[in-house]
Amino acid sequence: MSFAVYARKVLDTSLPLGHRVAALKGCLETYHPIGFHESFSFLSFVAGSFQRDPSALPRALDLLIASRAAWQAEVRAYGVLRRRAKQLGYRVPHPSAPNPNRPTHWYGAQREAALHAVWFWYSKGASADVDVHCLAAALVEHGRFTAAQRAMFDEVRADRLARFAAVDGMRDFATYDELRTSLAVIRQMAVVVSSA
Repeated sequence: MSFAVYARKVLDTSLPLGHRVAALKGCLETYHPIGFHESFSFLSFVAGSFQRDPSALPRALDLLIASRAAWQAEVRAYGVLRRRAKQLGYRVPHPSAPNPNRPTHWYGAQREAALHAVWFWYSKGASADVDVHCLAAALVEHGRFTAAQRAMFDEVRADRLARFAAVDGMRDFATYDELRTSLAVIRQMAVVVSSA
C-alpha cells in the first residue's frame, strides 16, 4: 500500500487502535529517514505513547508528513538542478555532491531526531564497535562532543569509511553489516555534531 493509504488508516478512528498503530508502521515502511525502529521511537517520544493516548497518532502522523513533504521538496529541487546540469553536459554528479533521493536525516527536527537515533542505538547496546559505542555514550550523556571527542569522532568516521569501502560484503557479510550499522550511527552523530 502507499503512504497515503496507510495515513488514512492511521486517522480512521473506526479502526482498532492496534490497526492504526500498524498503519503508522506502514507509513514508516515507505519513509523512515533515520531508520524504521529509530523513526518509530522518535515519533513516540515526540508525539506521546500511542498505546496510552490514541490522540498521539495524528500528532505523530503530522510530524511524519511534514518531514516527508520537506524531503520530497528537496528531491524535486535536486531533480531540477540535475536536469540543468545534464543540459550543460554534466551527466554524472560529483561523488561528494549531496543526493537527497535517500533521506539521511529527519527534516524539520534534524538534530533532535539524530540525537534520538543515537540514543536508541546506544540503549540497545548491540554493537561490537567499541569506539562508536563510547562516542554514542558521550553524545547521549552531554549532547555534544568535547574537542578531544570530536577529534576521535573524525578519526573513527574516516577509519570506518575506509574499512567499509575495502570490505567485500559477499565474502564477509558480518563485517560488512557491522560497518554499515556503525556508519549509520556515525551519520546521525555527524548531524548532531554539525548542528551543535
